[in-house]
Amino acid sequence: MDLILQVFYSVFSSIILAAALPTEFCLLGIPGLTLIALIPLYLAFSKSKNYFHSFLIGFIQTCVTHLLSSFWLANFKDFAALTLGASAFGTGLIGGGVFLFMHHPYASSKAKNNLNDSSLSKKFTDTPVFRILYFASIYTLYEWMKSVGFLGYPWATLAGAIYRWPYLMQIASVTGTYGIAWLIAFLNGLFAELIITFYNRFKLSDKLNIWSLNIAGRLIIILFAVSLVHGIYQYNKKRTPDRTLNAVMVQQNSNPWEEESDEDSILASERMSQEHIDQMKNEGTPAELIVWSEGVLRYRFPQSEKHYRNYPDEKPLYSFVQENNIPLLTGGSFTRDKKRRIYFNAAIMYDSEGNYRGVYGKNHLVPMAEAIPGMEYPFVKDFMERFIGISAGWTPGDQYVLFNIPCSYYKNRELDTVATIDITIPYQEQKLLDAKKPTVKIAAPICYDDAFPDIMRPLFLNGAELFVNLTDDSWSLLKSSEYQHYIISSYRCIEYRTPMVRSTNSGCTVVIDANGATLAMLPLFEQTAMHYTIPIYRRTMTTYARFGNWLPILLLILCLAYIAYTCFTFVQDDYIPSERKIKKFNRPKKDKKKKK
Repeated sequence: MDLILQVFYSVFSSIILAAALPTEFCLLGIPGLTLIALIPLYLAFSKSKNYFHSFLIGFIQTCVTHLLSSFWLANFKDFAALTLGASAFGTGLIGGGVFLFMHHPYASSKAKNNLNDSSLSKKFTDTPVFRILYFASIYTLYEWMKSVGFLGYPWATLAGAIYRWPYLMQIASVTGTYGIAWLIAFLNGLFAELIITFYNRFKLSDKLNIWSLNIAGRLIIILFAVSLVHGIYQYNKKRTPDRTLNAVMVQQNSNPWEEESDEDSILASERMSQEHIDQMKNEGTPAELIVWSEGVLRYRFPQSEKHYRNYPDEKPLYSFVQENNIPLLTGGSFTRDKKRRIYFNAAIMYDSEGNYRGVYGKNHLVPMAEAIPGMEYPFVKDFMERFIGISAGWTPGDQYVLFNIPCSYYKNRELDTVATIDITIPYQEQKLLDAKKPTVKIAAPICYDDAFPDIMRPLFLNGAELFVNLTDDSWSLLKSSEYQHYIISSYRCIEYRTPMVRSTNSGCTVVIDANGATLAMLPLFEQTAMHYTIPIYRRTMTTYARFGNWLPILLLILCLAYIAYTCFTFVQDDYIPSERKIKKFNRPKKDKKKKK
Protein backbone atom coordinates (compact mmCIF):
# COMPACT_ATOMS: atom_id res chain seq x y z
CA MET A 1 0.00 0.00 0.00
CA ASP A 2 2.88 2.35 0.85
CA LEU A 3 4.47 1.72 -2.55
CA ILE A 4 1.22 2.55 -4.35
CA LEU A 5 1.04 5.83 -2.42
CA GLN A 6 4.64 6.63 -3.33
CA VAL A 7 3.93 6.02 -7.01
CA PHE A 8 0.92 8.33 -6.77
CA TYR A 9 3.04 11.04 -5.17
CA SER A 10 5.63 10.67 -7.94
CA VAL A 11 3.08 11.00 -10.75
CA PHE A 12 1.35 13.91 -8.98
CA SER A 13 4.70 15.72 -8.71
CA SER A 14 5.29 15.13 -12.44
CA ILE A 15 1.91 16.62 -13.37
CA ILE A 16 2.50 19.79 -11.32
CA LEU A 17 6.04 20.28 -12.67
CA ALA A 18 4.95 19.71 -16.29
CA ALA A 19 2.15 22.26 -15.80
CA ALA A 20 4.68 24.80 -14.49
CA LEU A 21 6.75 24.55 -17.69
CA PRO A 22 5.84 26.34 -20.96
CA THR A 23 2.76 24.64 -22.41
CA GLU A 24 0.20 25.34 -25.11
CA PHE A 25 -2.02 26.88 -22.41
CA CYS A 26 0.68 29.11 -20.92
CA LEU A 27 3.62 29.66 -23.25
CA LEU A 28 5.83 31.35 -20.65
CA GLY A 29 5.11 28.81 -17.91
CA ILE A 30 3.57 29.16 -14.44
CA PRO A 31 6.51 29.76 -12.07
CA GLY A 32 4.34 29.66 -8.92
CA LEU A 33 3.75 25.94 -9.43
CA THR A 34 7.46 25.22 -9.04
CA LEU A 35 7.14 26.16 -5.35
CA ILE A 36 4.97 23.10 -4.71
CA ALA A 37 5.86 20.75 -7.58
CA LEU A 38 8.46 18.77 -5.61
CA ILE A 39 6.56 18.47 -2.32
CA PRO A 40 4.87 15.18 -3.33
CA LEU A 41 8.23 13.86 -4.50
CA TYR A 42 9.82 14.68 -1.13
CA LEU A 43 6.95 12.98 0.70
CA ALA A 44 7.38 9.91 -1.48
CA PHE A 45 11.08 9.64 -0.62
CA SER A 46 10.34 10.11 3.08
CA LYS A 47 8.10 7.00 2.91
CA SER A 48 10.48 4.83 0.87
CA LYS A 49 11.39 1.55 2.56
CA ASN A 50 14.61 0.81 0.68
CA TYR A 51 16.90 1.96 -2.12
CA PHE A 52 14.88 0.16 -4.79
CA HIS A 53 11.77 2.14 -3.82
CA SER A 54 13.77 5.37 -4.16
CA PHE A 55 15.01 4.29 -7.59
CA LEU A 56 11.45 3.52 -8.67
CA ILE A 57 10.13 6.84 -7.36
CA GLY A 58 12.87 8.77 -9.20
CA PHE A 59 12.41 6.80 -12.41
CA ILE A 60 8.64 7.37 -12.51
CA GLN A 61 8.77 11.07 -11.63
CA THR A 62 11.47 11.99 -14.16
CA CYS A 63 10.15 9.77 -16.96
CA VAL A 64 6.56 11.00 -16.63
CA THR A 65 7.69 14.65 -16.40
CA HIS A 66 9.64 14.17 -19.63
CA LEU A 67 6.66 12.60 -21.43
CA LEU A 68 4.20 15.28 -20.26
CA SER A 69 6.44 18.26 -21.05
CA SER A 70 8.25 17.03 -24.18
CA PHE A 71 5.54 15.05 -25.95
CA TRP A 72 6.17 17.20 -29.03
CA LEU A 73 9.24 15.01 -29.67
CA ALA A 74 6.76 12.50 -31.11
CA ASN A 75 6.50 14.79 -34.15
CA PHE A 76 10.13 14.20 -35.10
CA LYS A 77 9.06 12.31 -38.21
CA ASP A 78 10.68 8.85 -38.55
CA PHE A 79 12.57 9.24 -35.30
CA ALA A 80 9.59 9.69 -32.93
CA ALA A 81 9.97 6.30 -31.22
CA LEU A 82 13.64 6.96 -30.55
CA THR A 83 13.52 10.67 -29.67
CA LEU A 84 10.54 10.50 -27.32
CA GLY A 85 10.62 6.91 -26.13
CA ALA A 86 14.36 6.47 -25.78
CA SER A 87 14.88 9.94 -24.28
CA ALA A 88 12.08 9.38 -21.74
CA PHE A 89 13.50 6.01 -20.74
CA GLY A 90 17.03 7.42 -20.58
CA THR A 91 15.87 10.36 -18.47
CA GLY A 92 14.08 7.93 -16.18
CA LEU A 93 17.23 5.85 -15.73
CA ILE A 94 19.27 8.96 -14.91
CA GLY A 95 16.58 10.12 -12.47
CA GLY A 96 16.27 6.72 -10.86
CA GLY A 97 20.03 6.31 -10.58
CA VAL A 98 20.53 9.71 -8.94
CA PHE A 99 17.43 9.62 -6.73
CA LEU A 100 18.32 6.15 -5.50
CA PHE A 101 20.59 7.97 -3.04
CA MET A 102 17.64 9.96 -1.66
CA HIS A 103 17.01 7.02 0.64
CA HIS A 104 20.46 7.20 2.22
CA PRO A 105 19.71 9.69 5.06
CA TYR A 106 16.67 7.65 6.09
CA ALA A 107 18.61 4.38 5.86
CA SER A 108 21.56 5.76 7.84
CA SER A 109 19.27 7.22 10.52
CA LYS A 110 17.48 3.89 10.91
CA ALA A 111 20.78 2.00 11.09
CA LYS A 112 22.16 4.32 13.77
CA ASN A 113 19.02 3.99 15.84
CA ASN A 114 19.19 0.19 15.62
CA LEU A 115 22.86 0.13 16.60
CA ASN A 116 22.62 2.61 19.44
CA ASP A 117 19.13 1.63 20.57
CA SER A 118 18.31 5.23 21.42
CA SER A 119 16.12 7.66 19.47
CA LEU A 120 17.49 10.54 21.55
CA SER A 121 20.99 10.19 20.09
CA LYS A 122 20.17 12.16 16.95
CA LYS A 123 22.90 14.11 15.22
CA PHE A 124 22.72 16.86 12.64
CA THR A 125 22.36 14.33 9.80
CA ASP A 126 19.10 13.11 11.39
CA THR A 127 17.46 16.55 11.43
CA PRO A 128 14.97 18.04 8.92
CA VAL A 129 17.38 20.80 7.87
CA PHE A 130 19.95 18.22 6.77
CA ARG A 131 17.36 16.17 4.89
CA ILE A 132 16.20 19.35 3.12
CA LEU A 133 19.78 20.32 2.20
CA TYR A 134 20.43 16.80 0.97
CA PHE A 135 17.21 16.72 -1.08
CA ALA A 136 18.00 20.07 -2.76
CA SER A 137 21.55 18.92 -3.53
CA ILE A 138 20.54 15.57 -5.00
CA TYR A 139 17.79 17.18 -7.11
CA THR A 140 20.28 19.74 -8.43
CA LEU A 141 22.71 16.94 -9.28
CA TYR A 142 19.92 15.21 -11.21
CA GLU A 143 19.26 18.33 -13.30
CA TRP A 144 22.99 18.64 -13.96
CA MET A 145 23.49 15.01 -14.98
CA LYS A 146 20.44 14.97 -17.26
CA SER A 147 21.66 18.13 -19.02
CA VAL A 148 25.17 17.07 -20.05
CA GLY A 149 26.75 14.44 -22.25
CA PHE A 150 25.52 12.60 -25.32
CA LEU A 151 22.01 12.09 -23.88
CA GLY A 152 21.91 15.59 -22.40
CA TYR A 153 18.43 17.10 -22.30
CA PRO A 154 18.32 20.50 -20.50
CA TRP A 155 14.56 20.97 -20.88
CA ALA A 156 11.92 20.13 -18.22
CA THR A 157 14.02 21.82 -15.54
CA LEU A 158 12.97 24.15 -12.75
CA ALA A 159 14.83 27.07 -14.36
CA GLY A 160 12.79 26.63 -17.54
CA ALA A 161 9.58 27.43 -15.64
CA ILE A 162 10.51 30.77 -14.03
CA TYR A 163 10.92 33.02 -17.07
CA ARG A 164 8.25 35.30 -15.61
CA TRP A 165 10.58 35.93 -12.62
CA PRO A 166 13.52 37.69 -14.35
CA TYR A 167 15.05 38.90 -11.08
CA LEU A 168 15.53 35.34 -9.84
CA MET A 169 16.95 34.32 -13.24
CA GLN A 170 19.92 36.69 -12.80
CA ILE A 171 21.62 34.36 -10.31
CA ALA A 172 22.57 32.27 -13.35
CA SER A 173 25.53 34.61 -13.91
CA VAL A 174 26.98 33.19 -10.66
CA THR A 175 25.71 29.61 -10.38
CA GLY A 176 24.22 28.82 -13.76
CA THR A 177 20.69 27.43 -13.77
CA TYR A 178 21.67 25.02 -11.00
CA GLY A 179 21.53 27.70 -8.30
CA ILE A 180 17.89 28.28 -9.23
CA ALA A 181 17.17 24.55 -9.06
CA TRP A 182 18.80 24.30 -5.62
CA LEU A 183 16.84 27.23 -4.16
CA ILE A 184 13.46 26.00 -5.42
CA ALA A 185 14.15 22.39 -4.40
CA PHE A 186 15.19 23.57 -0.92
CA LEU A 187 11.96 25.55 -0.53
CA ASN A 188 9.90 22.54 -1.62
CA GLY A 189 11.76 20.38 0.91
CA LEU A 190 11.03 22.88 3.69
CA PHE A 191 7.32 22.92 2.86
CA ALA A 192 7.29 19.11 2.81
CA GLU A 193 8.98 18.88 6.23
CA LEU A 194 6.43 21.34 7.65
CA ILE A 195 3.65 19.10 6.33
CA ILE A 196 5.30 16.05 7.92
CA THR A 197 5.71 17.90 11.23
CA PHE A 198 2.09 19.08 11.21
CA TYR A 199 0.87 15.57 10.41
CA ASN A 200 2.93 14.21 13.31
CA ARG A 201 1.93 17.08 15.62
CA PHE A 202 2.12 14.85 18.65
CA LYS A 203 5.92 15.06 18.25
CA LEU A 204 6.07 18.86 18.34
CA SER A 205 7.81 18.61 21.68
CA ASP A 206 10.95 17.44 19.85
CA LYS A 207 13.02 20.62 20.28
CA LEU A 208 15.71 19.47 17.85
CA ASN A 209 13.22 19.24 14.98
CA ILE A 210 11.69 22.64 15.75
CA TRP A 211 15.15 24.23 15.96
CA SER A 212 16.13 22.55 12.71
CA LEU A 213 13.07 23.79 10.81
CA ASN A 214 13.67 27.28 12.20
CA ILE A 215 17.23 27.22 10.86
CA ALA A 216 16.03 25.98 7.45
CA GLY A 217 13.40 28.74 7.24
CA ARG A 218 15.89 31.46 8.07
CA LEU A 219 18.44 30.08 5.62
CA ILE A 220 16.06 30.03 2.65
CA ILE A 221 14.79 33.55 3.46
CA ILE A 222 18.36 34.87 3.49
CA LEU A 223 19.33 33.07 0.27
CA PHE A 224 16.22 34.21 -1.60
CA ALA A 225 16.71 37.78 -0.35
CA VAL A 226 20.35 37.83 -1.50
CA SER A 227 19.37 36.34 -4.88
CA LEU A 228 16.61 38.89 -5.42
CA VAL A 229 18.79 41.86 -4.40
CA HIS A 230 21.47 40.63 -6.80
CA GLY A 231 18.84 40.10 -9.51
CA ILE A 232 17.22 43.51 -9.11
CA TYR A 233 20.63 45.20 -9.29
CA GLN A 234 21.80 43.24 -12.34
CA TYR A 235 18.52 43.46 -14.25
CA ASN A 236 18.21 47.24 -13.80
CA LYS A 237 21.92 47.95 -14.17
CA LYS A 238 22.67 50.41 -16.96
CA ARG A 239 24.71 48.65 -19.64
CA THR A 240 26.04 50.96 -22.33
CA PRO A 241 26.80 49.26 -25.65
CA ASP A 242 30.24 49.66 -27.13
CA ARG A 243 29.18 48.79 -30.70
CA THR A 244 26.06 47.88 -32.62
CA LEU A 245 25.24 45.43 -35.40
CA ASN A 246 22.41 46.13 -37.84
CA ALA A 247 21.05 42.69 -38.66
CA VAL A 248 18.21 41.25 -40.75
CA MET A 249 16.65 38.01 -39.45
CA VAL A 250 14.49 35.91 -41.78
CA GLN A 251 11.89 33.35 -40.70
CA GLN A 252 10.91 31.52 -43.90
CA ASN A 253 8.46 29.08 -42.22
CA SER A 254 9.10 26.29 -44.72
CA ASN A 255 8.92 22.52 -44.29
CA PRO A 256 12.36 21.16 -45.25
CA TRP A 257 11.18 17.56 -44.80
CA GLU A 258 8.56 17.90 -47.54
CA GLU A 259 10.23 20.26 -50.00
CA GLU A 260 12.19 18.52 -52.76
CA SER A 261 14.58 21.45 -53.32
CA ASP A 262 15.71 24.58 -51.52
CA GLU A 263 14.78 26.96 -54.35
CA ASP A 264 11.54 28.22 -52.78
CA SER A 265 13.18 28.74 -49.37
CA ILE A 266 16.10 30.66 -50.86
CA LEU A 267 13.91 32.88 -53.03
CA ALA A 268 11.52 33.61 -50.13
CA SER A 269 14.46 34.41 -47.86
CA GLU A 270 16.01 36.67 -50.50
CA ARG A 271 12.75 38.53 -51.03
CA MET A 272 12.13 39.18 -47.33
CA SER A 273 15.78 40.09 -46.75
CA GLN A 274 15.70 42.62 -49.61
CA GLU A 275 12.57 44.27 -48.23
CA HIS A 276 14.23 44.91 -44.88
CA ILE A 277 17.58 45.90 -46.41
CA ASP A 278 15.78 48.60 -48.42
CA GLN A 279 13.78 49.64 -45.37
CA MET A 280 16.94 50.04 -43.30
CA LYS A 281 18.54 52.16 -46.04
CA ASN A 282 15.55 54.48 -45.92
CA GLU A 283 15.97 54.71 -42.14
CA GLY A 284 19.63 55.60 -42.48
CA THR A 285 20.92 52.42 -40.83
CA PRO A 286 22.42 50.17 -43.54
CA ALA A 287 22.27 46.44 -42.85
CA GLU A 288 25.54 44.80 -41.77
CA LEU A 289 24.53 41.13 -41.51
CA ILE A 290 21.79 38.89 -42.95
CA VAL A 291 20.85 35.80 -40.95
CA TRP A 292 18.79 32.88 -42.24
CA SER A 293 17.83 29.81 -40.25
CA GLU A 294 19.19 26.29 -39.91
CA GLY A 295 19.12 24.01 -42.95
CA VAL A 296 18.10 26.54 -45.64
CA LEU A 297 20.74 25.34 -48.13
CA ARG A 298 20.37 21.68 -49.11
CA TYR A 299 23.49 21.04 -51.17
CA ARG A 300 26.62 20.23 -49.20
CA PHE A 301 29.56 22.60 -48.98
CA PRO A 302 32.29 23.13 -50.01
CA GLN A 303 31.44 21.24 -53.23
CA SER A 304 28.23 23.22 -53.78
CA GLU A 305 29.86 26.65 -53.66
CA LYS A 306 29.94 26.78 -57.48
CA HIS A 307 26.36 25.46 -57.62
CA TYR A 308 25.01 28.46 -55.68
CA ARG A 309 26.79 30.90 -57.99
CA ASN A 310 24.11 30.13 -60.59
CA TYR A 311 21.24 28.89 -58.41
CA PRO A 312 18.38 29.64 -58.07
CA ASP A 313 17.93 30.68 -61.69
CA GLU A 314 15.69 33.60 -60.80
CA LYS A 315 18.23 35.11 -58.39
CA PRO A 316 21.46 33.18 -57.68
CA LEU A 317 22.56 33.26 -54.06
CA TYR A 318 26.01 34.57 -55.01
CA SER A 319 24.52 37.49 -56.93
CA PHE A 320 22.12 38.36 -54.11
CA VAL A 321 24.93 38.67 -51.55
CA GLN A 322 27.32 40.46 -53.89
CA GLU A 323 24.82 43.05 -55.07
CA ASN A 324 23.80 43.96 -51.52
CA ASN A 325 27.42 43.84 -50.30
CA ILE A 326 26.28 42.40 -46.95
CA PRO A 327 27.62 39.22 -45.25
CA LEU A 328 25.19 36.29 -45.01
CA LEU A 329 25.07 33.63 -42.28
CA THR A 330 22.83 30.70 -43.11
CA GLY A 331 22.29 27.05 -42.27
CA GLY A 332 23.36 24.18 -44.52
CA SER A 333 25.49 21.06 -44.51
CA PHE A 334 29.20 20.47 -44.89
CA THR A 335 31.28 17.48 -45.98
CA ARG A 336 34.39 17.00 -43.88
CA ASP A 337 35.30 13.55 -45.22
CA LYS A 338 33.08 11.85 -47.80
CA LYS A 339 34.78 8.45 -47.62
CA ARG A 340 34.36 8.25 -43.85
CA ARG A 341 30.84 9.73 -44.07
CA ILE A 342 31.67 12.73 -41.89
CA TYR A 343 29.00 15.37 -42.49
CA PHE A 344 28.24 18.48 -40.42
CA ASN A 345 24.96 20.24 -39.78
CA ALA A 346 26.56 23.63 -40.29
CA ALA A 347 26.37 27.40 -40.10
CA ILE A 348 27.79 28.73 -43.39
CA MET A 349 29.30 32.19 -43.76
CA TYR A 350 29.40 34.28 -46.96
CA ASP A 351 31.36 37.54 -46.92
CA SER A 352 30.03 40.80 -48.40
CA GLU A 353 31.52 39.94 -51.82
CA GLY A 354 29.58 36.69 -52.07
CA ASN A 355 32.51 34.40 -51.27
CA TYR A 356 32.05 31.30 -49.11
CA ARG A 357 34.36 31.80 -46.09
CA GLY A 358 33.85 28.94 -43.64
CA VAL A 359 31.54 26.87 -41.43
CA TYR A 360 30.76 25.98 -37.85
CA GLY A 361 29.59 22.38 -37.36
CA LYS A 362 26.81 21.69 -34.88
CA ASN A 363 28.41 20.20 -31.80
CA HIS A 364 25.58 18.68 -29.75
CA LEU A 365 23.51 16.47 -32.01
CA VAL A 366 20.04 15.12 -31.24
CA PRO A 367 20.76 11.65 -29.78
CA MET A 368 19.29 8.69 -31.66
CA ALA A 369 18.15 10.99 -34.49
CA GLU A 370 20.92 13.23 -35.81
CA ALA A 371 23.53 11.06 -34.12
CA ILE A 372 23.20 7.28 -33.90
CA PRO A 373 26.15 5.41 -32.40
CA GLY A 374 27.96 3.31 -35.00
CA MET A 375 26.37 4.92 -38.07
CA GLU A 376 29.85 5.46 -39.51
CA TYR A 377 30.12 1.69 -39.96
CA PRO A 378 28.50 0.28 -43.15
CA PHE A 379 26.89 -2.72 -41.45
CA VAL A 380 25.23 -0.49 -38.81
CA LYS A 381 24.02 1.94 -41.47
CA ASP A 382 22.62 -0.92 -43.59
CA PHE A 383 20.84 -2.40 -40.56
CA MET A 384 19.27 0.95 -39.58
CA GLU A 385 18.13 1.63 -43.15
CA ARG A 386 16.73 -1.87 -43.77
CA PHE A 387 15.00 -2.67 -40.48
CA ILE A 388 14.28 0.72 -38.88
CA GLY A 389 14.11 2.99 -41.92
CA ILE A 390 16.69 5.48 -40.66
CA SER A 391 19.39 6.75 -42.96
CA ALA A 392 20.39 10.07 -41.38
CA GLY A 393 23.59 10.60 -39.51
CA TRP A 394 25.59 13.72 -38.70
CA THR A 395 29.00 14.05 -37.08
CA PRO A 396 29.61 16.56 -34.26
CA GLY A 397 31.62 19.62 -35.25
CA ASP A 398 35.35 19.27 -34.66
CA GLN A 399 36.25 22.85 -33.72
CA TYR A 400 34.92 26.07 -32.21
CA VAL A 401 34.55 28.80 -34.84
CA LEU A 402 34.11 32.57 -34.51
CA PHE A 403 33.23 34.89 -37.40
CA ASN A 404 34.57 38.45 -37.36
CA ILE A 405 31.87 40.74 -38.79
CA PRO A 406 32.14 44.49 -39.55
CA CYS A 407 29.77 46.49 -37.36
CA SER A 408 29.31 50.08 -36.12
CA TYR A 409 30.31 52.09 -33.10
CA TYR A 410 27.51 52.91 -30.69
CA LYS A 411 26.51 56.50 -31.37
CA ASN A 412 26.38 57.60 -27.74
CA ARG A 413 29.15 55.35 -26.47
CA GLU A 414 31.39 56.56 -23.67
CA LEU A 415 34.85 57.76 -24.71
CA ASP A 416 37.82 55.57 -23.93
CA THR A 417 39.83 56.93 -21.00
CA VAL A 418 43.13 55.76 -22.47
CA ALA A 419 44.38 56.40 -26.01
CA THR A 420 47.59 55.00 -27.50
CA ILE A 421 49.30 56.56 -30.49
CA ASP A 422 51.92 54.20 -31.91
CA ILE A 423 54.40 56.29 -33.89
CA THR A 424 56.41 53.16 -34.77
CA ILE A 425 53.75 52.31 -37.38
CA PRO A 426 54.30 54.06 -40.75
CA TYR A 427 51.92 56.94 -41.37
CA GLN A 428 50.18 55.34 -44.37
CA GLU A 429 49.57 52.09 -42.46
CA GLN A 430 48.26 54.05 -39.49
CA LYS A 431 45.76 55.80 -41.77
CA LEU A 432 44.50 52.42 -42.97
CA LEU A 433 44.14 51.21 -39.38
CA ASP A 434 42.21 54.32 -38.38
CA ALA A 435 39.86 53.97 -41.35
CA LYS A 436 39.07 50.32 -40.60
CA LYS A 437 35.54 49.65 -39.36
CA PRO A 438 34.99 48.10 -35.94
CA THR A 439 34.17 44.41 -35.87
CA VAL A 440 32.27 41.99 -33.65
CA LYS A 441 33.15 38.35 -33.06
CA ILE A 442 30.07 36.19 -33.38
CA ALA A 443 29.55 32.54 -32.53
CA ALA A 444 26.91 30.64 -34.51
CA PRO A 445 25.62 27.70 -32.43
CA ILE A 446 23.25 25.46 -34.39
CA CYS A 447 19.83 24.43 -33.07
CA TYR A 448 20.01 23.39 -29.45
CA ASP A 449 23.73 24.00 -29.14
CA ASP A 450 22.56 27.16 -27.37
CA ALA A 451 20.93 25.09 -24.61
CA PHE A 452 24.22 23.61 -23.40
CA PRO A 453 26.62 25.69 -21.27
CA ASP A 454 29.44 23.22 -21.97
CA ILE A 455 29.28 24.30 -25.63
CA MET A 456 28.51 27.99 -25.19
CA ARG A 457 31.14 28.57 -22.50
CA PRO A 458 34.15 27.68 -24.73
CA LEU A 459 32.71 29.88 -27.47
CA PHE A 460 32.53 32.78 -25.02
CA LEU A 461 35.95 32.13 -23.49
CA ASN A 462 37.48 32.13 -26.97
CA GLY A 463 36.21 35.64 -27.60
CA ALA A 464 32.56 35.56 -28.71
CA GLU A 465 30.83 38.93 -28.28
CA LEU A 466 27.48 37.93 -29.80
CA PHE A 467 25.69 34.59 -30.07
CA VAL A 468 23.77 34.05 -33.33
CA ASN A 469 21.73 30.86 -33.13
CA LEU A 470 20.31 29.19 -36.26
CA THR A 471 17.40 26.85 -35.49
CA ASP A 472 14.72 24.81 -37.20
CA ASP A 473 12.13 23.56 -34.69
CA SER A 474 9.31 23.66 -37.24
CA TRP A 475 8.92 19.86 -37.10
CA SER A 476 7.53 20.11 -33.53
CA LEU A 477 4.34 21.81 -34.86
CA LEU A 478 3.72 23.21 -31.33
CA LYS A 479 4.38 26.63 -29.83
CA SER A 480 5.35 25.15 -26.47
CA SER A 481 8.37 23.47 -28.06
CA GLU A 482 9.55 26.76 -29.55
CA TYR A 483 9.13 28.60 -26.24
CA GLN A 484 10.89 25.93 -24.19
CA HIS A 485 13.92 26.16 -26.48
CA TYR A 486 13.90 29.96 -26.52
CA ILE A 487 13.56 30.30 -22.72
CA ILE A 488 16.37 27.89 -21.88
CA SER A 489 18.68 29.59 -24.42
CA SER A 490 18.05 32.99 -22.79
CA TYR A 491 19.98 31.76 -19.74
CA ARG A 492 23.15 31.68 -21.84
CA CYS A 493 22.84 35.46 -22.25
CA ILE A 494 22.69 35.90 -18.46
CA GLU A 495 25.48 33.44 -17.72
CA TYR A 496 27.93 35.28 -20.00
CA ARG A 497 26.26 38.73 -20.10
CA THR A 498 26.29 38.41 -23.89
CA PRO A 499 23.36 39.21 -26.23
CA MET A 500 21.91 36.60 -28.56
CA VAL A 501 20.09 36.56 -31.88
CA ARG A 502 17.95 33.52 -32.69
CA SER A 503 17.06 33.26 -36.38
CA THR A 504 14.70 30.33 -36.85
CA ASN A 505 12.60 28.63 -39.48
CA SER A 506 9.31 29.01 -37.58
CA GLY A 507 10.15 30.47 -34.15
CA CYS A 508 11.15 31.80 -31.80
CA THR A 509 13.07 34.39 -33.85
CA VAL A 510 14.19 36.86 -31.20
CA VAL A 511 16.83 39.32 -30.06
CA ILE A 512 17.80 38.77 -26.41
CA ASP A 513 19.88 41.22 -24.36
CA ALA A 514 22.55 40.50 -21.74
CA ASN A 515 19.90 40.23 -19.00
CA GLY A 516 17.92 37.53 -20.78
CA ALA A 517 15.15 39.98 -21.70
CA THR A 518 13.55 39.95 -25.15
CA LEU A 519 14.18 43.08 -27.24
CA ALA A 520 12.31 41.98 -30.39
CA MET A 521 10.40 38.88 -31.45
CA LEU A 522 8.58 37.56 -34.52
CA PRO A 523 5.25 35.70 -34.36
CA LEU A 524 5.48 31.91 -34.50
CA PHE A 525 4.78 29.78 -37.60
CA GLU A 526 4.56 32.77 -39.95
CA GLN A 527 6.67 33.64 -42.99
CA THR A 528 8.13 36.97 -41.99
CA ALA A 529 11.33 38.85 -41.19
CA MET A 530 12.63 41.72 -39.07
CA HIS A 531 15.63 43.98 -38.69
CA TYR A 532 17.13 45.21 -35.47
CA THR A 533 20.13 47.18 -34.22
CA ILE A 534 21.73 44.75 -31.80
CA PRO A 535 23.70 46.22 -28.88
CA ILE A 536 27.22 44.80 -28.46
CA TYR A 537 28.80 45.14 -25.02
CA ARG A 538 32.35 44.88 -23.83
CA ARG A 539 32.97 41.34 -22.62
CA THR A 540 32.36 40.76 -18.92
CA MET A 541 33.86 37.75 -17.16
CA THR A 542 31.06 36.52 -14.89
CA THR A 543 31.55 34.07 -12.03
CA TYR A 544 29.88 31.32 -14.03
CA ALA A 545 31.96 32.04 -17.13
CA ARG A 546 35.15 31.83 -15.06
CA PHE A 547 34.38 28.73 -12.98
CA GLY A 548 31.71 26.90 -14.98
CA ASN A 549 29.56 24.31 -13.16
CA TRP A 550 31.25 24.85 -9.81
CA LEU A 551 28.01 24.49 -7.81
CA PRO A 552 26.94 20.98 -8.93
CA ILE A 553 30.57 19.81 -8.69
CA LEU A 554 30.76 21.12 -5.11
CA LEU A 555 27.43 19.48 -4.24
CA LEU A 556 28.64 16.20 -5.75
CA ILE A 557 31.80 16.26 -3.61
CA LEU A 558 29.83 17.00 -0.44
CA CYS A 559 27.23 14.30 -1.10
CA LEU A 560 29.87 11.69 -1.89
CA ALA A 561 31.81 12.65 1.24
CA TYR A 562 28.67 12.26 3.38
CA ILE A 563 27.79 8.88 1.83
CA ALA A 564 31.36 7.62 2.21
CA TYR A 565 31.52 8.79 5.84
CA THR A 566 28.24 7.11 6.81
CA CYS A 567 29.18 3.88 5.05
CA PHE A 568 32.53 3.85 6.87
CA THR A 569 30.77 4.53 10.17
CA PHE A 570 28.40 1.60 9.64
CA VAL A 571 31.34 -0.71 8.99
CA GLN A 572 33.06 0.46 12.17
CA ASP A 573 29.86 0.07 14.22
CA ASP A 574 29.58 -3.56 13.11
CA TYR A 575 32.72 -4.26 15.16
CA ILE A 576 31.68 -2.21 18.23
CA PRO A 577 28.89 -3.96 20.14
CA SER A 578 26.12 -1.74 21.49
CA GLU A 579 25.22 -1.67 25.18
CA ARG A 580 22.21 -3.89 24.48
CA LYS A 581 24.42 -6.48 22.74
CA ILE A 582 26.90 -6.44 25.65
CA LYS A 583 24.14 -7.04 28.20
CA LYS A 584 22.81 -9.91 26.14
CA PHE A 585 26.30 -11.41 25.82
CA ASN A 586 26.97 -11.15 29.60
CA ARG A 587 23.63 -12.61 30.64
CA PRO A 588 24.26 -15.81 32.75
CA LYS A 589 23.47 -19.00 30.89
CA LYS A 590 20.91 -21.43 32.24
CA ASP A 591 22.12 -24.85 33.35
CA LYS A 592 20.32 -27.29 31.06
CA LYS A 593 21.46 -30.33 33.10
CA LYS A 594 19.78 -29.05 36.28
CA LYS A 595 16.54 -28.57 34.36
CA LYS A 596 16.58 -32.18 33.34
